[in-house]
Order: sequence, then structure tokens, then C-alpha cells
Amino acid sequence: MLLAIDVGNTNIVVGVYDRDRLVDSGRMSTGPVRTVDEYAITLGGLLERLQVPPGSVTRILMVSVVPKATAGVKAALKTLCTPTPLVVGEDLRIPIVNRYRDPRQVGADRLVNAIAARRRYGAPVVIVDFGTAITVDLVSARGAYLGGVIAPGLEIALEALVTRAALLPRIDLATPREVLGRDTVTSMQSGVVHGYGALCDGLVAKVKAAARVRRAPVVATGGHASFIAPYCRTVTDVDSTLTLAGLAIIANGRKLPR
Repeated sequence: MLLAIDVGNTNIVVGVYDRDRLVDSGRMSTGPVRTVDEYAITLGGLLERLQVPPGSVTRILMVSVVPKATAGVKAALKTLCTPTPLVVGEDLRIPIVNRYRDPRQVGADRLVNAIAARRRYGAPVVIVDFGTAITVDLVSARGAYLGGVIAPGLEIALEALVTRAALLPRIDLATPREVLGRDTVTSMQSGVVHGYGALCDGLVAKVKAAARVRRAPVVATGGHASFIAPYCRTVTDVDSTLTLAGLAIIANGRKLPR
């Protein structure tokens, strides 16, 4: 069994793979940085819920955008499973041509997403990751990562709105009853939901125009993808396990130490 682990700013997502087949997945809150023992207890509980005996794990591949959590999660996994956890971008080179001016500045998760999207949907392809931040990335017809756009995520925008505007209440992220809000809560919900749908469509159009790409599938992923995709006219596919799939593709494409 392969454990594919995506350490994000909000959640740590764990996928269990039998070769290239996703058997099951689960998530835990990234939260504040924890001790190795705390990570081990939480990850051990998650593996138990997924019915994965630690002894059945033969490979572990991670991607992380939270440097302070990487070492703790890696050390905790060493106490739970036999294989040495490998971090893409650190222990393994990510197998994609990277056109960033300084390739080290690209989040490894964006490159892993690009690999999965290229394999699953062909190229060129646009990936919109609706996570803590929103990224819009483009893979060229030849399969190279060209670059992208970073914007505040939905919850960051909502938090900033209620923090900086004294008369606006704290609300849950939810589907608005109507576009033209006739009360404060609906107006705020409409602004976030329809606003970010329009943001997605506008950025996708600009990214494609900048690279002179006329046609390309647009794949939405990340924790809010399923929620916001219906309000994005440009999104063609929703793939909530894209990052995990990219890790599995990398793992199955090379011989990893056991």
C-alpha cells in the first residue's frame, strides 16, 4: 500500500493507494504545529479509521506547503510505519519541466497537481485549486508547468471582510438564496460565492490569453472546489483527489526505497 499525504495550510489529507487505485482517503486539521507524539496519535487514529494496518504500508510519499509541520509529520510517520516517508521537492525531484523564473518558488503541491492534471485530462490544461489560497495554473501542450496566479481563498476573504468592516457580522460560508441580496447575510454570501465564481472565470480567461491557449480543460480541486465550481462557467471538471493522484503517479513512475 502507498500512503499519499498532502500537508496543506488547513488540512492534512491522506490517501491510501493499491498500485494506482485510490482505496480510501481521510483528512485531519493541520492546525497549530504539534509535537511528534501528537501527530503520531492523530495520524494513527486516521489510519485506524481508514482500516489501514501500519504494517501494510510499503511506501509513503508526501507533499507539504507547511514547512513547520513537515518535519513533525515525517517523524510521526516513521514511528507508525516501516517505510521512510519521502517529501517531493525535497527528497525527490518533481518530474515536470518548470518554467518559473526561480523554480524553487513554486509550491510543490502546484507541480504535483500539474502532473496529475496532465495525466488525467491531457495538455494544455488549467488547474484551479480552491484551497486556503486560490491558485490558477497552466500546463502547456508539451506538458510543462508555465506558471499561474495566486489569490486569497474564500475563507480568507470572508475573514478579512468581517474583521475590517465593523458593521458586518461573522457568517458561515454558504450558498446564497439569491444573487441580489436583500439582507446583509445573503449579500455577503452572494459577494463571496458569485464574486469568486467570476474571479475564477476572469483569471482562467486571462491565463489562457497570456499563453495563447484557445482550448483547454479547466480542472477544479481543493477543499472548496465542489462548493464553488457550480458558480464558475469555465470549470469543466471537479477532481477533489488531484493532489493525491499526482503523488501516486510520481510514486508509481519511479522505484522508491522501501
